Amino acid sequence: MRPARWIDLGCVAPLDFHAAYTGLAYAQGEDAVPIVVCGRPGAHVSLGQSQTLAEVDDSITVPVIRRPLGGGAVWVDENQLSYAIVAPLAIAPARHEDWYRWALAPAVATFARFGLAVVQVGEDLWLEGRKIAGSGAATLGWSAVVASSFLLRFPHERFAAAMATPSAGYRERLREGLAAAMADWESAVEPPRIDTLSAAFAKSLEAELGWRVAASAPGVGEAAAIAEWRAELAEPIEHGETRRLPDGIKLNARLSVIAADGGARLIRNGDPE
Repeated sequence: MRPARWIDLGCVAPLDFHAAYTGLAYAQGEDAVPIVVCGRPGAHVSLGQSQTLAEVDDSITVPVIRRPLGGGAVWVDENQLSYAIVAPLAIAPARHEDWYRWALAPAVATFARFGLAVVQVGEDLWLEGRKIAGSGAATLGWSAVVASSFLLRFPHERFAAAMATPSAGYRERLREGLAAAMADWESAVEPPRIDTLSAAFAKSLEAELGWRVAASAPGVGEAAAIAEWRAELAEPIEHGETRRLPDGIKLNARLSVIAADGGARLIRNGDPE
């Protein structure tokens, strides 16, 4: 059994959450103990490392944080238990594309403990044909980092309002698409308490990865690295000239919304929905 650190940030500011796992990752050496960082960040839009403010609406009222991980724009708030797995590269799969199967296995097992038949589809987790969790990953220093969340409740309306859209018709279609593409825990069964969910996740980390987690906190050097990254992530994000996907928004691996005839339409596998 491999020892691992469990760092629970509790309810935390968006910037502090992303700075925590980033700073911790860069502060680790080659032979470090794995770390699981958990928290419930306040409402914000988290952009992928290659995205700009062109992805979000100019009137957005929540913070926008660009994380140092891959993936697209996601809505994050306190109705999720967000987490990042920070592990030495030496114990992560050799191929980056295998990181998701490895790092998301404990989440799949956690859902199963509550009777939810969640499956992995690429970099995401799906429940009954809809996406219930995305993920982002990157190599940060000597660490493999994979972040995701347990989506207890998802505010389709708030996320749709936060995204940049070319027309009111497009935004309405986006709302419809999000309802069709995204699931949350509440849509299936009553969500568990956060402490109950955290305990189940800890057991699944042990069962799936062989990690026995123990409560921990950042050390002095780690705290300094977190502070440095907090300042780095607080730097203004450039607006950019175009969106990463200028003709549409990818809702999940099988469904996107694209501009069409002054409005929008949903497409599935390249065919009109």
